[in-house]
Amino acid sequence: MAPLLVAAIDFGTTYSGWSYSFKHHFHLDPTKVVTKRWHGDQLMSMKAPTCVLIEPDGNTFSAFGYDAENKYTSLVEAEEHDKWYFFKRFKMKLYDKDIKRDMEIEDETGKKLKANFVFSVAIRFLKDDLLKSIEERVKGGCRPEEISWVLTVPAIWDDGAKQFIRESAESVRIALSSLYLNSINGF
Repeated sequence: MAPLLVAAIDFGTTYSGWSYSFKHHFHLDPTKVVTKRWHGDQLMSMKAPTCVLIEPDGNTFSAFGYDAENKYTSLVEAEEHDKWYFFKRFKMKLYDKDIKRDMEIEDETGKKLKANFVFSVAIRFLKDDLLKSIEERVKGGCRPEEISWVLTVPAIWDDGAKQFIRESAESVRIALSSLYLNSINGF
């Protein structure tokens, strides 16, 4: 079955977001693309900060983007943040490294979790948020085989880092049609 839409996740170093376009819309007007508008405090943006907040158990996703920043700030103000995991701009922890499937990365306070878990929960959040938007527009949403997925990665990354991102996406049931090499700004 041919895909009905292309869904793209721009998993950035500093900011991330998503967009999608239905095939029939693209043929009529290639500029007709749905893009998430993120809200943080008093601003609106096409992307959200690439931040993940994970609960003290180290296994439970809590928040992404502006929500993660705001919740973590509240935890810091209440002096209850020590046990939580807050990852910000963590994508670059894959750059120029010897990538291993079981590698760990440090959060903002030096606590470690498995890198594939942190990347997977961020990608899962973006995927689920995108699918929720599709379900709001299309009764019943779309079946997985009707979606062609694209995920951006920096062109400067080596094959190990690109494969790591591919596997993180596949772990949350995204069958990538392609990894788009973002060579415009390198990150």
